[in-house]
Amino acid sequence: LLGVITLFLFGTFKKNTRVIPTPLIGQEVPIMGLETRFYDDFESNILEDILKSNKIKIINFWASWCLPCEVEHPILMGLSKKSDFIIIGVNYKDTEEGSAEFLNEKGNPYDLVVIDDEGMMGIEMGLTGVPETFVVNEEGKIIYRIVGPINNENKF
Repeated sequence: LLGVITLFLFGTFKKNTRVIPTPLIGQEVPIMGLETRFYDDFESNILEDILKSNKIKIINFWASWCLPCEVEHPILMGLSKKSDFIIIGVNYKDTEEGSAEFLNEKGNPYDLVVIDDEGMMGIEMGLTGVPETFVVNEEGKIIYRIVGPINNENKF
């Protein structure tokens, strides 16, 4: 029993539990056939166009009712000042009023905000909750997944 406990504790201390493996690593973002709405007057294929751009993309699932989303928001605001990234916010199962108020009060770090009313994009991405963040490389492939609020330990 002591050996099992020691093995468990040793394994727990070495693992980063905020980075959860996903079968989507190395795959393109699964957006085909998803019904999403956009803030402003974007065309429906703009998400696909952005994902094909030659920049690193950060896809951040968030909601106005999510307290950890408020914790990570200042970090997203800091990241938005870097021109190396495109930040896509996926407003997950939220109200339009709540999300607009959240962004108006705290600032909008996103280059594009997609509204996932029904949670279909979240299902396709294997979302476990909000906030959750995916990093997509220049080729449009998912390379990293962060469960929970991003923080200064995450290297972008």
